[in-house]
Amino acid sequence: MEFEDMQVVWNSQHDQPLYGVDEVGLHKILRSKNERFHRLIYWQHIQTYGSSAFMLMAIAAILLANVSGLPGKVDSLRTLAGWEIAALLVAMVAWLQFSLCVYLGQKKKNRERSDTQSLLEDLDREIKHTTYQIRTRKHILMGFIPPYVGTGLFISIVFRVTGVSNWILSPVIVGLILGLIIESRSQRRLIEREMVPRLSQLKTLRDKLTDPQH
Repeated sequence: MEFEDMQVVWNSQHDQPLYGVDEVGLHKILRSKNERFHRLIYWQHIQTYGSSAFMLMAIAAILLANVSGLPGKVDSLRTLAGWEIAALLVAMVAWLQFSLCVYLGQKKKNRERSDTQSLLEDLDREIKHTTYQIRTRKHILMGFIPPYVGTGLFISIVFRVTGVSNWILSPVIVGLILGLIIESRSQRRLIEREMVPRLSQLKTLRDKLTDPQH
């Protein structure tokens, strides 16, 4: 259901006093829209956690293999130098920081959720939540830099250890930079097409409920 559905319910009550507004109907539509928005954010978080888990396990596997002496037993591999181990640890920290920031933000917002809130309380909470999502994504490019740097470090170390030619690393770096730009633009489109209109609709509905003549 879209915001226009809320408008229909509101218009049907236009000539009634505020206490006559079908708040139950409005609340039901609002929560339906909220669930759709929350699913969108949820799946983005799942992608973040999945990517983080994959990269952390891959880095950990290389470090463990190096400690066990496996590279020395395979002709095409070599053991890691000290700076390469340090670089992998930096990559691991970068991915941990990225996933932890997303987790803490999600946890904070989950604590604010309640199934017993009134329509106005739900509106206020969703306005705050949407405003938070817009604010955090306005500088999303900076937020994605750590995991992309971590990925670049990981790939470069893997290439060096396996003996892959260094010239192949150049297009990989270019690809990572393009990926970062595309991800940033995608998040900005999400703000412009989903979040800003949603915030405007929520504020409009709240104004109508708190000011019947609005």
